[in-house]
Amino acid sequence: MTSATATTTKRRILALLLAGLTDQAVATQLGVSPRTLQRRLRHLMDMAGVRTRMQLGGHAVRNGWAEPL
Repeated sequence: MTSATATTTKRRILALLLAGLTDQAVATQLGVSPRTLQRRLRHLMDMAGVRTRMQLGGHAVRNGWAEPL
């Protein structure tokens, strides 16, 4: 994660998804389109080296990208 803003946005995406929000709800909360959210999720999954959102959530919690609920 490169800049402080990007880090904050990525952490917020992860937190909202871990809280159980839908893609549409997360996109609305962030003020982005669902497609933009999907691209950001794909980028996070590529960074983490995972293939599913479930794996992304686990990776995020284990590596300090997000707090466990």
